[in-house]
Amino acid sequence: MEFYSIKSNEDIQFFLEKTNSLHDGYIVGVQYTNDVRTNVDENGDFINPEATKLMIRILVTSIWDTVVEIEFENLWEWQLLNDTYFSVILDTSVSFNDKGYIIWADDLWEKRDDLEGCSYAIAKSMKWRIVE
Repeated sequence: MEFYSIKSNEDIQFFLEKTNSLHDGYIVGVQYTNDVRTNVDENGDFINPEATKLMIRILVTSIWDTVVEIEFENLWEWQLLNDTYFSVILDTSVSFNDKGYIIWADDLWEKRDDLEGCSYAIAKSMKWRIVE
């Protein structure tokens, strides 16, 4: 299956429609990578934020147990909560901030502080696909 990139508000609406806003979704897989360079100079290591990638797999039971993969690159910040009570995704939100980063959250939010209570990713790019 091909990936769909999120580059506009229309892309966000298409994602939300096709994935049913991830309603009744469960995170079933996570993979994070960072291309860390070691011993680059006398100061030690170099972490390249442009070489970060986060892949999240979400089982969406509201659309016939479909698995949606979301891939973020060039991460600014991210957090995944692992709490049994809050593990089900009831809604999701995707938007752009004033610096052009994409913000994905597994809940609706209005203020930046609202993100602390949910899983989220802030990245330069987001793409997604339905894999099962």
